[in-house]
Amino acid sequence: MLDTRKDASFARIRERSFWVPLIGQALQHYGVSLQHSGLAQTLIKDAEGTSGFLEQASCSLIWTEAARLSDDTFLGLRLNRLFCPTPFNALALTAQASPTVGAALNHLTRFFPVVSSQVKLEIRAHESHVELHLHPQGEVHFQHMEAVMGYLTRLFKHLEQGIEELVTAVRLNRPATELNDCARLLGCQTVISGDAYSLTLRGELLETPQITADPFLLPRLVDTMQDLLASLPSNFLVDQVKHRIQLLLGSGDISEERIAGPLNISPRHLRRKLNQEGTSYEQLVDEVRKEAAIRMIGEGSLSLTSIAYELGFLDPSSFTRAFRRWTDMSPTAFRRQVILQN
Repeated sequence: MLDTRKDASFARIRERSFWVPLIGQALQHYGVSLQHSGLAQTLIKDAEGTSGFLEQASCSLIWTEAARLSDDTFLGLRLNRLFCPTPFNALALTAQASPTVGAALNHLTRFFPVVSSQVKLEIRAHESHVELHLHPQGEVHFQHMEAVMGYLTRLFKHLEQGIEELVTAVRLNRPATELNDCARLLGCQTVISGDAYSLTLRGELLETPQITADPFLLPRLVDTMQDLLASLPSNFLVDQVKHRIQLLLGSGDISEERIAGPLNISPRHLRRKLNQEGTSYEQLVDEVRKEAAIRMIGEGSLSLTSIAYELGFLDPSSFTRAFRRWTDMSPTAFRRQVILQN
């Protein structure tokens, strides 16, 4: 049985520690430093031995100290104008080397954990536009969310070379009185106040070829990003279960027994622990299938029928029903909207 003393580790979220020097670099523009905060120095020292990662709570406290030291409530939004970290540059390079804007968007969402483990990106395709939603993982500091938003809008500006404006609106969790300042910092005319974080993109531009596309570099960049993604630590039971489901998808047998066995827990214990995490085995299977379906359709190398069987559906019609439930669109319509035209 699983040692219950380790259960808490499954709920931990650790962030890439490059965010600390990035914040420190930005603070230089304000004439201050994280060295001026004893709390920040303690948290940084504690993170030095964690192989490039720090606890989410520590990351949030560093953001709080940075905002206090700079006396700038818009520090996160301003960060992309002051300094761009290497991991984001690597992700941006992969996106720019992609053949189309839609391909860039798919690579962006797929490899974003290399940049931040606290934010998950999700593409939602509609008839006239596409929304990129930023889902916070755990208790994320709002400055971190806004920093990510700033870097994403910066990246999309680079993808607009030779085409019209790609981002039509940004949604932030800010009061209406601050939206003008947010619009100026993000370089976006339309900023909406709301509880969520998202960017609205022009759907008709997704199939637009990119002048920066590089078919020689792209596969090598993708291989590198895949290696980086695989090397990220997985401390969550949910992540471990989803990884097992991914491995077993094409086998035709993704039973709870086959998932629980390698984790050294019983199926009953697995169900109980997943329930404590606010999810279930069935929900995780559904999530893995949805994520894989969107990725495989985006890659464009398999027919929809092949994708259905690869994902373990009994027939293509079952896959179509599930895909409509996930996206409010058929796989064929989704391919027309978001698919890559290599």
